[in-house]
Amino acid sequence: MIKAIFFDVDGTLISKSRSVLSEGVIAALKQLQEKGIKLFIASGRHYLELDELGINAQFTFDGYLTLNGGYCFNQEGVIYKNPINSKDVERIVDHVTKHQLACSFVEGDDLYINLINDLVVAAQTAINTSLPPKKDVSRALINDVYQIDPFVTKEEIEELVALTQHCKYTQWHDGAYDIIPKQGGKQEGISAILDHYKIKVEETMAFGDGHNDIDMLQFVGTGICMENGCAETKAVCDYITDNVDNDGIVSALRYFGLL
Repeated sequence: MIKAIFFDVDGTLISKSRSVLSEGVIAALKQLQEKGIKLFIASGRHYLELDELGINAQFTFDGYLTLNGGYCFNQEGVIYKNPINSKDVERIVDHVTKHQLACSFVEGDDLYINLINDLVVAAQTAINTSLPPKKDVSRALINDVYQIDPFVTKEEIEELVALTQHCKYTQWHDGAYDIIPKQGGKQEGISAILDHYKIKVEETMAFGDGHNDIDMLQFVGTGICMENGCAETKAVCDYITDNVDNDGIVSALRYFGLL
Protein backbone atom coordinates (compact mmCIF):
# COMPACT_ATOMS: atom_id res chain seq x y z
CA MET A 1 0.00 0.00 0.00
CA ILE A 2 1.43 3.37 -1.04
CA LYS A 3 1.46 5.92 1.78
CA ALA A 4 3.88 8.55 0.40
CA ILE A 5 4.81 9.79 -3.08
CA PHE A 6 7.76 12.05 -3.97
CA PHE A 7 7.76 14.23 -7.08
CA ASP A 8 10.69 15.81 -8.88
CA VAL A 9 9.80 19.19 -10.39
CA ASP A 10 11.58 19.97 -13.67
CA GLY A 11 10.78 17.45 -16.37
CA THR A 12 8.33 15.70 -14.06
CA LEU A 13 5.73 18.06 -12.62
CA ILE A 14 6.53 20.83 -15.09
CA SER A 15 8.26 21.08 -18.48
CA LYS A 16 10.09 23.58 -20.65
CA SER A 17 6.82 24.45 -22.35
CA ARG A 18 4.67 24.38 -19.20
CA SER A 19 6.10 25.98 -16.08
CA VAL A 20 3.08 25.20 -13.88
CA LEU A 21 1.20 22.07 -12.83
CA SER A 22 -1.38 20.85 -15.34
CA GLU A 23 -5.03 20.71 -14.32
CA GLY A 24 -4.95 16.93 -14.77
CA VAL A 25 -2.03 16.54 -12.35
CA ILE A 26 -3.62 18.86 -9.79
CA ALA A 27 -6.84 16.85 -9.87
CA ALA A 28 -4.87 13.63 -9.42
CA LEU A 29 -2.89 15.02 -6.50
CA LYS A 30 -6.08 16.09 -4.77
CA GLN A 31 -7.51 12.58 -5.16
CA LEU A 32 -4.36 11.09 -3.64
CA GLN A 33 -4.51 13.40 -0.63
CA GLU A 34 -8.19 12.57 -0.12
CA LYS A 35 -7.08 8.93 0.16
CA GLY A 36 -4.61 9.88 2.90
CA ILE A 37 -1.47 9.54 0.78
CA LYS A 38 1.27 12.00 1.75
CA LEU A 39 2.67 14.00 -1.18
CA PHE A 40 6.12 15.60 -1.25
CA ILE A 41 8.16 17.75 -3.59
CA ALA A 42 11.63 16.24 -4.15
CA SER A 43 13.69 18.76 -6.06
CA GLY A 44 17.04 20.42 -6.43
CA ARG A 45 15.19 23.72 -6.41
CA HIS A 46 14.84 26.19 -3.55
CA TYR A 47 11.44 26.95 -2.05
CA LEU A 48 11.76 30.53 -3.35
CA GLU A 49 11.94 29.16 -6.90
CA LEU A 50 8.78 27.12 -6.35
CA ASP A 51 7.13 30.34 -5.21
CA GLU A 52 8.35 32.14 -8.31
CA LEU A 53 7.03 29.41 -10.60
CA GLY A 54 3.66 29.56 -8.86
CA ILE A 55 3.64 25.89 -7.87
CA ASN A 56 3.14 26.67 -4.19
CA ALA A 57 0.03 28.71 -5.03
CA GLN A 58 -1.39 25.91 -7.19
CA PHE A 59 -1.14 23.07 -4.70
CA THR A 60 -0.10 22.56 -1.09
CA PHE A 61 2.13 19.51 -0.68
CA ASP A 62 2.48 17.75 2.65
CA GLY A 63 6.19 18.48 2.71
CA TYR A 64 9.11 19.74 0.68
CA LEU A 65 12.41 18.01 0.04
CA THR A 66 14.42 20.85 -1.50
CA LEU A 67 18.06 21.35 -2.53
CA ASN A 68 18.44 17.67 -3.46
CA GLY A 69 17.49 16.56 0.03
CA GLY A 70 19.65 19.08 1.84
CA TYR A 71 16.76 21.03 3.34
CA CYS A 72 13.44 19.28 4.09
CA PHE A 73 10.43 20.74 5.86
CA ASN A 74 6.66 20.67 6.23
CA GLN A 75 4.08 23.19 7.44
CA GLU A 76 5.28 22.75 11.05
CA GLY A 77 8.98 23.36 10.42
CA VAL A 78 12.28 21.85 9.36
CA ILE A 79 12.46 18.05 9.31
CA TYR A 80 16.03 17.60 8.14
CA LYS A 81 18.96 19.72 7.00
CA ASN A 82 22.42 18.80 5.78
CA PRO A 83 24.71 21.78 5.08
CA ILE A 84 27.91 21.53 3.05
CA ASN A 85 31.13 21.32 5.07
CA SER A 86 32.30 24.88 5.81
CA LYS A 87 35.89 24.20 4.74
CA ASP A 88 34.63 22.89 1.39
CA VAL A 89 32.50 26.00 0.96
CA GLU A 90 35.58 28.12 1.64
CA ARG A 91 37.60 26.25 -0.99
CA ILE A 92 34.85 26.66 -3.58
CA VAL A 93 34.35 30.35 -2.88
CA ASP A 94 38.08 30.92 -3.24
CA HIS A 95 38.33 28.96 -6.50
CA VAL A 96 35.33 30.48 -8.29
CA THR A 97 36.36 33.97 -7.21
CA LYS A 98 39.93 33.49 -8.37
CA HIS A 99 38.95 32.00 -11.74
CA GLN A 100 35.82 34.12 -12.28
CA LEU A 101 33.49 31.13 -12.62
CA ALA A 102 29.77 31.77 -12.30
CA CYS A 103 28.46 30.03 -9.21
CA SER A 104 25.34 30.36 -7.08
CA PHE A 105 25.14 29.57 -3.37
CA VAL A 106 21.95 28.38 -1.70
CA GLU A 107 21.10 28.92 1.95
CA GLY A 108 17.99 27.79 3.77
CA ASP A 109 16.17 31.07 3.12
CA ASP A 110 18.18 32.70 0.33
CA LEU A 111 20.11 32.10 -2.88
CA TYR A 112 22.54 34.31 -4.78
CA ILE A 113 25.25 34.30 -7.43
CA ASN A 114 28.64 35.92 -7.89
CA LEU A 115 28.33 36.80 -11.60
CA ILE A 116 26.07 36.32 -14.63
CA ASN A 117 27.31 34.90 -17.94
CA ASP A 118 25.88 33.07 -20.97
CA LEU A 119 25.92 29.69 -19.19
CA VAL A 120 23.79 31.10 -16.37
CA VAL A 121 21.32 32.72 -18.76
CA ALA A 122 20.94 29.55 -20.83
CA ALA A 123 20.42 27.28 -17.83
CA GLN A 124 17.99 29.54 -15.99
CA THR A 125 16.00 30.18 -19.16
CA ALA A 126 15.70 26.43 -19.75
CA ILE A 127 14.02 25.96 -16.35
CA ASN A 128 11.73 29.00 -16.65
CA THR A 129 13.40 30.77 -13.74
CA SER A 130 14.77 34.29 -13.39
CA LEU A 131 18.45 34.94 -12.85
CA PRO A 132 19.66 34.63 -9.24
CA PRO A 133 20.38 37.96 -7.55
CA LYS A 134 24.03 39.00 -7.53
CA LYS A 135 25.44 39.32 -4.01
CA ASP A 136 28.77 39.21 -2.23
CA VAL A 137 29.35 35.45 -1.98
CA SER A 138 31.65 35.89 1.00
CA ARG A 139 28.44 35.60 3.05
CA ALA A 140 28.62 31.87 2.26
CA LEU A 141 31.63 31.73 4.58
CA ILE A 142 29.53 32.62 7.62
CA ASN A 143 26.11 31.12 6.78
CA ASP A 144 25.04 27.51 6.29
CA VAL A 145 25.06 26.60 2.58
CA TYR A 146 23.09 23.57 1.47
CA GLN A 147 23.80 23.55 -2.26
CA ILE A 148 26.30 25.20 -4.60
CA ASP A 149 25.49 25.50 -8.30
CA PRO A 150 28.46 26.14 -10.60
CA PHE A 151 27.77 27.08 -14.23
CA VAL A 152 30.86 25.51 -15.76
CA THR A 153 32.23 22.92 -18.17
CA LYS A 154 32.61 19.22 -17.34
CA GLU A 155 36.35 19.70 -16.80
CA GLU A 156 35.77 22.69 -14.52
CA ILE A 157 33.24 20.91 -12.29
CA GLU A 158 35.61 17.96 -11.90
CA GLU A 159 38.43 20.30 -10.93
CA LEU A 160 36.19 22.19 -8.52
CA VAL A 161 34.83 19.14 -6.69
CA ALA A 162 38.35 17.66 -6.50
CA LEU A 163 39.23 20.58 -4.20
CA THR A 164 36.67 19.41 -1.65
CA GLN A 165 36.74 16.51 0.79
CA HIS A 166 33.06 16.01 1.55
CA CYS A 167 31.20 16.87 -1.66
CA LYS A 168 29.80 15.28 -4.81
CA TYR A 169 27.90 16.73 -7.75
CA THR A 170 24.98 16.07 -10.05
CA GLN A 171 24.18 17.68 -13.41
CA TRP A 172 20.89 19.41 -14.15
CA HIS A 173 21.64 21.21 -17.43
CA ASP A 174 24.41 21.45 -20.01
CA GLY A 175 26.95 23.58 -18.16
CA ALA A 176 25.07 23.62 -14.84
CA TYR A 177 25.65 21.42 -11.78
CA ASP A 178 24.62 20.99 -8.15
CA ILE A 179 27.30 20.42 -5.52
CA ILE A 180 25.97 18.73 -2.40
CA PRO A 181 27.41 16.75 0.55
CA LYS A 182 28.74 13.27 -0.29
CA GLN A 183 26.41 11.87 2.34
CA GLY A 184 23.49 13.65 0.75
CA GLY A 185 20.99 13.44 -2.08
CA LYS A 186 17.27 13.05 -2.45
CA GLN A 187 17.36 9.56 -0.94
CA GLU A 188 18.77 10.95 2.32
CA GLY A 189 16.01 13.53 2.52
CA ILE A 190 13.39 10.87 1.81
CA SER A 191 14.82 8.67 4.55
CA ALA A 192 14.50 11.52 7.06
CA ILE A 193 10.95 12.30 5.98
CA LEU A 194 9.93 8.64 6.26
CA ASP A 195 11.39 8.47 9.76
CA HIS A 196 9.41 11.58 10.68
CA TYR A 197 6.11 10.19 9.41
CA LYS A 198 6.79 6.56 10.43
CA ILE A 199 6.35 5.33 6.86
CA LYS A 200 8.17 2.26 5.50
CA VAL A 201 10.26 2.63 2.35
CA GLU A 202 8.30 -0.15 0.63
CA GLU A 203 5.20 2.04 1.04
CA THR A 204 6.67 4.80 -1.11
CA MET A 205 6.72 5.83 -4.76
CA ALA A 206 8.70 8.50 -6.58
CA PHE A 207 8.61 10.22 -9.98
CA GLY A 208 11.69 11.68 -11.68
CA ASP A 209 13.54 12.16 -14.95
CA GLY A 210 17.10 13.37 -14.38
CA HIS A 211 20.51 12.31 -13.13
CA ASN A 212 19.80 13.64 -9.65
CA ASP A 213 16.73 11.36 -9.44
CA ILE A 214 18.61 8.08 -9.92
CA ASP A 215 19.35 7.41 -6.24
CA MET A 216 15.83 8.43 -5.29
CA LEU A 217 14.17 6.08 -7.78
CA GLN A 218 16.39 3.23 -6.63
CA PHE A 219 15.69 3.94 -2.96
CA VAL A 220 11.88 4.10 -2.91
CA GLY A 221 9.53 1.15 -3.15
CA THR A 222 8.44 2.03 -6.70
CA GLY A 223 10.57 4.31 -8.88
CA ILE A 224 8.93 5.82 -11.96
CA CYS A 225 10.77 7.65 -14.74
CA MET A 226 9.13 9.99 -17.21
CA GLU A 227 9.41 9.07 -20.89
CA ASN A 228 11.33 12.33 -21.41
CA GLY A 229 13.87 11.24 -18.80
CA CYS A 230 17.52 10.50 -19.48
CA ALA A 231 18.65 6.99 -20.42
CA GLU A 232 20.57 6.47 -17.18
CA THR A 233 17.49 7.20 -15.09
CA LYS A 234 15.23 5.00 -17.21
CA ALA A 235 17.71 2.15 -16.74
CA VAL A 236 17.24 2.04 -12.95
CA CYS A 237 13.52 2.69 -12.56
CA ASP A 238 10.69 0.20 -12.04
CA TYR A 239 8.38 1.73 -14.63
CA ILE A 240 8.60 4.25 -17.48
CA THR A 241 5.49 6.37 -17.93
CA ASP A 242 4.38 8.88 -20.58
CA ASN A 243 6.17 12.21 -20.92
CA VAL A 244 5.53 15.22 -18.72
CA ASP A 245 3.53 17.14 -21.34
CA ASN A 246 1.15 14.18 -21.71
CA ASP A 247 0.56 14.00 -17.94
CA GLY A 248 2.74 10.93 -17.47
CA ILE A 249 2.22 11.19 -13.72
CA VAL A 250 -1.52 10.64 -14.13
CA SER A 251 -0.93 7.71 -16.50
CA ALA A 252 1.37 5.96 -14.01
CA LEU A 253 -0.96 6.56 -11.06
CA ARG A 254 -3.74 4.90 -13.03
CA TYR A 255 -1.46 2.04 -14.07
CA PHE A 256 -0.66 1.31 -10.42
CA GLY A 257 -4.31 1.59 -9.39
CA LEU A 258 -3.95 4.72 -7.28
CA LEU A 259 -6.58 6.66 -9.22
